This record gives sequence, C-alpha cells and structure tokens, in this order.
Amino acid sequence: MTEKINGQGFRPADAAGPRRAESAKAASSKVETSAPATAGAGDTVNLTRSGVMLSKLEESLQSVPVVDAERVRAIKDALASGGYQIDDQAVADKLIRFDRELIA
Repeated sequence: MTEKINGQGFRPADAAGPRRAESAKAASSKVETSAPATAGAGDTVNLTRSGVMLSKLEESLQSVPVVDAERVRAIKDALASGGYQIDDQAVADKLIRFDRELIA
C-alpha cells in the first residue's frame, strides 16, 4: 500500500494507482514544493509552508557551532581550580521535575 504525504497527515493513496482520473491528479497537485524532475514519474513530495520554513531553519543552523568552546574552556578551568561548585540538590530537583513532566 502506498501513502500520500501532503502535510495533512498520512492517507492511503488511491487503490487505482496511476490510473487515477485526471481530476484527482489535479486536486492532489496543489502543492507549494514538488520533488525534483529526477524522481520517478509518479513520485511526488508535497511540503507545507511550515515544512519549507523548517528546512530553511535547519540549513541556517548548520553554521552554528554545536559546542561553545569558550564556555567549555571556562568550565574546565573552574573545575581544575576548584572554583566550580555543583549544587547537587538543584540538579536532583530538576531531574525529578523533568521525569514528572515526561510522565504527565
């Protein structure tokens, strides 16, 4: 069974497959973005406006470093000098709160 992805959830595609009526094809082609022409003749990908925006956001986040090297260096220095204090009670409280939020 094939599924049509059109930003509205997953729905089974027509059982008739490529023999669909032209009107059904026209109705399903109301898209903002389609797959490139190199895809198979019947393959189409429809993206919603939010999907396109998420894709652009992902591209822009590629340039942001994953780790703040300056902050890591400052914490390492503080740990080495004994100046970095960890509030174990605050950490435990936050872990418990996080677990409760997951369960709720």
